[in-house]
Amino acid sequence: MSDAEGAAEQLIELRLPSRLGYERIAMDTAAALARRMGFANDRIDALRTAIGEAVTNAIEHGNQADAAMKVVVVLTVRPDELIISVSDQGRKALEIEQTKTRPHITDAFQRADKGGWGIWLMRELMDEVEFTLAPGGGNQVRMVVHLERSPVRDQ
Repeated sequence: MSDAEGAAEQLIELRLPSRLGYERIAMDTAAALARRMGFANDRIDALRTAIGEAVTNAIEHGNQADAAMKVVVVLTVRPDELIISVSDQGRKALEIEQTKTRPHITDAFQRADKGGWGIWLMRELMDEVEFTLAPGGGNQVRMVVHLERSPVRDQ
């Protein structure tokens, strides 16, 4: 994953239909990359969960489960981090306040809809999370997970 002059950035782009189940392709691809980069298993599990939540939100909320609309996942591999960008085509814009709320477990038990945990999970599991408008319109979440190298492995 590097060239003669130093580490090169690598991009992998996935264009997924807005149908539940396709989030697993993004989860598996990100996990394979993270494993190859040397991430610990617990960080890979956290990454899988966060990307699964991001893609599921894009499918269900942003694209309103319209299979003709795409969810674009871009994985950027750098020597010390993996950047994940998930964009929908934005049939429903994400309200900024939704990105800041913290779910309450007691409320979840009382509601028929048990949702509301995805954004919170992303923020808890990733090192950086940012919500913006996607370049072509729609919603975009950018998540970063840093590679934590143990001193023994680097010697």
